[in-house]
This record gives sequence, C-alpha cells and structure tokens, in this order.
Amino acid sequence: MNYSYLFPPVFKKIGWVLFVIFAVLNVLWMTGDIEGLLPACKVFSIWPDEGKFIMTNDDWTDEICIVGMILSLLFITFARLKQEDEFTINLRMKSMAWAVKGYGLIIIIATLFIYGFNWLYVMLLSVYLIFFLFIIKFYYELEKFRKEVPHEE
Repeated sequence: MNYSYLFPPVFKKIGWVLFVIFAVLNVLWMTGDIEGLLPACKVFSIWPDEGKFIMTNDDWTDEICIVGMILSLLFITFARLKQEDEFTINLRMKSMAWAVKGYGLIIIIATLFIYGFNWLYVMLLSVYLIFFLFIIKFYYELEKFRKEVPHEE
C-alpha cells in the first residue's frame, strides 16, 4: 500500500536528534537562561498589541525553539517504519485517537485546576502534548506486539 503521508524511515532518526537539541533549548528558553540569544530584528506582526499590522523588533529565540520542537516531533510521529503494513497503520490510527482523547482530558483537567500564569505554561507545553501521547502509545503498543508475537525466521 502507498502511505504517502508518512516520511521515509530516516526521518525518525533525524527527529530524535532534533528533539534532544530542541528539548534542551526549550527548557533553557522557558527558564530564561537563553533570553536574547539572537539579536532582535525586524519582523512582520499580524497580531501586534497596537491592533494593526506592523513591522516590529523581536528576538526569534522562542520561535526557533517552538518550531524546531514541533518539527522534531512531527518527524518522529510520521516517520514510516521499515516494514509498514495494515497492522501498523491501524495501530497508528488507534494511537492517534487515544492521544487526542488523552489530550482533551488533560486540557480539561488543567483548565479546571490550574490558574494564572501557570495555566499559560501548561497551554504552551500542550502544543507538544498530543505528539508525546501519540509517540508513547504507538511505540509502547508496537513493542508489546513484537514481544507477544513470535518472529518468523
């Protein structure tokens, strides 16, 4: 079958390397340790504080951290396995459904019980949450299946 929405298997390795790099950068950025890493430059803002489209000065550290982390998680999530078949596609679908349900539940709980500035941190981290839930569920179930089913030699 043609699974054109999946990246080649090498993207999984690339994704993990990028994930380690950007996970460290995200932690450093969120703790304020790399504030102002890049010099400010002119950027186009479509939703500025003034309410009109403008060119403004901004440091791109946060954008690079977030985009890099999302790309790394996309590469891991959508990298094709070396042997992709109907079972793994079905497992992907079930894992994604489980991740969406878990994501929704966690966001509801966070909204009900976390307040103030901490809620903003939770919402920022929730951008990555659905990817984490999918990766954990998919590879856990895949490993469990591989242990249960004897391999043909």
